[in-house]
Amino acid sequence: VNGMTGTGFFMASLWSILTILILIFFNEPVRKGLAEQKAQEAMKLASAQEVTTSEKMDRGDSDNLDIKAVFSNEEMPANQEALPEPPGMVEDQDSCFKEIDRVVRLIKLPVRLCLAFLFAKVFTIEALVSCTSALTKNRYGWHVQQVGTLGFINGTMTVPLSIFVGYLSNFYQDRVLMMWLVTIGSFGLFLLIDFSDLMGTPTGTYNQGHPLAVEPSRYVTGYFLAFCSIQAFEGVIGSILSKVIPTALASGTLNSGLLATLVDTLGRGCGDIFIFFVGSLNLRQLMNLLFIPACSIMVICLITIRGFHDVLSV
Repeated sequence: VNGMTGTGFFMASLWSILTILILIFFNEPVRKGLAEQKAQEAMKLASAQEVTTSEKMDRGDSDNLDIKAVFSNEEMPANQEALPEPPGMVEDQDSCFKEIDRVVRLIKLPVRLCLAFLFAKVFTIEALVSCTSALTKNRYGWHVQQVGTLGFINGTMTVPLSIFVGYLSNFYQDRVLMMWLVTIGSFGLFLLIDFSDLMGTPTGTYNQGHPLAVEPSRYVTGYFLAFCSIQAFEGVIGSILSKVIPTALASGTLNSGLLATLVDTLGRGCGDIFIFFVGSLNLRQLMNLLFIPACSIMVICLITIRGFHDVLSV
């Protein structure tokens, strides 16, 4: 065990303990409002079936003509559709495509918004956190201990803040909490934009002493505001997603949990690729190249939340 492997062993032990505790104590909770949501979906399905039955009755005469044509070897009229093939004739080879089509049909606008917010959140956090070591080393000459301390303090504050946001959800709607958290996160990312590099000629000391330059204290403040608020934003996204996700996505291979995991992984991968791209493009301007787009993404999320305020009223 050394400084490189110690963190891995420590996290492996924590995850092992968590796995054991889940196996012993975890029970699947009953989702609030699930029975009501199933009843509403059943009513909609029954209504759709009634409409389908009515349409079939209206087409009864044409169906009889089709049956007569089959047994009398007569040709069907050109405007009549052929009878579907009997069950069993079609192979199950395209069952995967049917499952994907089923999921796509079930993903309505509120679910799409939540998944888009989740992607934006993961992408922004990845851009913020993964570049911390390289960014602080180049700009401020920080060592591993200082970077680790910053991550530890922010990580420690995230849990109490998320609990506090959960407490506030008893008094405020989720969409209101989303507005607050995204606004704070946008302000935190705005503090990380170095306007001295945009307004003047960059220097080798990163414009140290310039009133618009991002000094270490400003960096820590912006980092703290952005990280904690955007991380808590994920909890509110999950709350809304659990209320708008169709009950049909609670089972099967492509369920809501897998969809969220795929979006989360995609956002994290895109964030890492983005860091690599902008770092290769201009390491000197790494801060602005990362945080100007990240701040823009959060502002777009804020505008979207405001624009779809009624859709998110759950």
